[in-house]
Amino acid sequence: MNDGKVNWSGNFVAIATPFDKSGAIDEALFEANVALMVDEGADGLVVSGCTGEAWALSDEERLHLFSLAARVAGDVPVIGGTAGISTEKTAALSKAAVEAGCAGALVMPPYYAVIGEREIKAHFKAVSDHAQVPIFLYNMPKRTGINMSPALLSEICDLEWIVALKQSSNDYNELVATLASCGEKIEVFAGHSAERGFGAVLMGCPGYVSSMESQVMGREAISMARLAMETKLDEGRRVQHRTAQLDKGMRQVGTFPSNMKCAMNLLGRPGGHCRAPLLDLDATETERVEAVLDKLGLTSRAHAA
Repeated sequence: MNDGKVNWSGNFVAIATPFDKSGAIDEALFEANVALMVDEGADGLVVSGCTGEAWALSDEERLHLFSLAARVAGDVPVIGGTAGISTEKTAALSKAAVEAGCAGALVMPPYYAVIGEREIKAHFKAVSDHAQVPIFLYNMPKRTGINMSPALLSEICDLEWIVALKQSSNDYNELVATLASCGEKIEVFAGHSAERGFGAVLMGCPGYVSSMESQVMGREAISMARLAMETKLDEGRRVQHRTAQLDKGMRQVGTFPSNMKCAMNLLGRPGGHCRAPLLDLDATETERVEAVLDKLGLTSRAHAA
């Protein structure tokens, strides 16, 4: 459990991995995005998560991105996504991530293997014991097929190096229950921040992990966690309504994060291309994304900048 190992809070942005048209990592765009997020107020960064197309990256590529991000981010903590199916490989990559400059490792339960609770607990205990680095749990049932209940998470949080959690269950009640069961042991961050980030901080989360809204809307969306911490209710509600509107509109077009990258590119932000099996949006989809951005006034703002 945390026991003072980390003091993470605020808006941790899960950043994109920009590729060029050939599928190679575009390091210049990646570094530009890291620098932009830090400049616009991000409190932390997550590299090689779902948003970063972790499934398309080799371990060597992940470690290289961790090193680049840590160098550019400076004092802003970088969390390296190290999740995988193999317990041994996950533990080794988690240790290597911190050696590469990360403040901690983001770890999901193993996907595809269809494991039970006993095996989930054994997996995290092995990663904690062998890596001995700060572990940021990630409960994302949509991606893993496993929903770790608040009771199970409470048990896992007793492990020595488990220090934080991103709770991305779609059920808001599970987030509240997880805060109650784990909030005194670890830092419980919310997922789905475009819909509930502001409310989650007001309910007691020290922060949340954001994605699309922060990288498309920039400083306006990134500020939402701080607005909640400072109980600036009117402004916070206004921003949350806008992030929710963006999220709803964007998720009706294409595949994530292809749609997010398209929006970033349209606004002159460092999105880049996707890597197969993901495809860039076609012309019709791109027009639909632009319409979403127009409705929020984001394109006119970008042109005026």
